[in-house]
Amino acid sequence: MDLKKLLNQSIDAARRLKNLCLLFALAQVVFLVFGHWMVAAGYEGALSLRSEQLKYIQELGYLKPITGVLAGSLILKIFYTFVFNLIAGALVSTTVTGVIFFIPYLVAVWRSFLIGLLFYGFDLSPLMMAVFYGTFLLEFGAYSLSSAIGTDIGLAIIWPERKGNLTRKQAVGQSIRNGINLYVLVIILLFLGAVWEMSMLHYFGPLVSPEALK
Repeated sequence: MDLKKLLNQSIDAARRLKNLCLLFALAQVVFLVFGHWMVAAGYEGALSLRSEQLKYIQELGYLKPITGVLAGSLILKIFYTFVFNLIAGALVSTTVTGVIFFIPYLVAVWRSFLIGLLFYGFDLSPLMMAVFYGTFLLEFGAYSLSSAIGTDIGLAIIWPERKGNLTRKQAVGQSIRNGINLYVLVIILLFLGAVWEMSMLHYFGPLVSPEALK
């Protein structure tokens, strides 16, 4: 397998979908900042939602292996985080849902807004800020690509003409092939994100103390 060729094909696919990729990247940054702003401005609804979500986070089943059975193994935590983010975070929630073309955008907006709500106001050290924003850039960069793939497939279903003089079947097939190529970059970014996040948390502890979540 020629890894260089796969990477070049993935970069070419990203260029073909650059407008959609940029749209999702911009949306995620904007709504992250918007979430920060809502908390900073003291909007009651935002503060209430934030409080509810902070309590909910402590009960999330998919996080328990990281703090439980896998806690002692950095390699297993990286692998678990990578696989979960690839399957649930990217493939299922942002690519497959793209069959209905606008759903990946709604997912991107909601995710980013919640992250903005949750992480504003915590007393994070410069190191923990680097962990948070580094993870955000890598993981949400990957989600921008996977969302663009799903949206492109959805648009090909309802608007095959945007792919040129192709039938609907041909347009969808072209979008799927393009998406498969682009998933090489998605995989790379999510793997780097898992390595960065889990390595930093493994050696330096959680971003936020348990008391702050109460």
